[in-house]
Amino acid sequence: MKKLLFVSALALLLLVLVIPMVSASGDYDDPALCVNGTWLLVDAAAPAGINVTVPDDARYGDQTAGGCATPSPVLQKITNVTEGESENLMKVVVDGSQASTPTITVIYGSDVQTKKNTGHSMTFTLHIR
Repeated sequence: MKKLLFVSALALLLLVLVIPMVSASGDYDDPALCVNGTWLLVDAAAPAGINVTVPDDARYGDQTAGGCATPSPVLQKITNVTEGESENLMKVVVDGSQASTPTITVIYGSDVQTKKNTGHSMTFTLHIR
């Protein structure tokens, strides 16, 4: 009987510890945005902490709106998007205080940029296709 109580208590403890970790991981899934047929991925940042500025004539959004041939590689979508004036540049600003790792990586096609997470805003500038 004592073994059963101990095992039950241990199982309950593990359950209490695991559930918050599983639900927290969704906050830091690597969010994506389809821009002109190419996926923009931001590694280890919460979607709410990412702001993207695309050119006025860019197609962006989900797979259909942005013209990507493949489905999104992740579940989270980047939703804070504004249109700017630059014809061929995209600006990605990441709030480091809303990131989960010591570095932030932004990927757009073959352009990969990584910066040390300072806990403050970090700006990435990418050439758009």
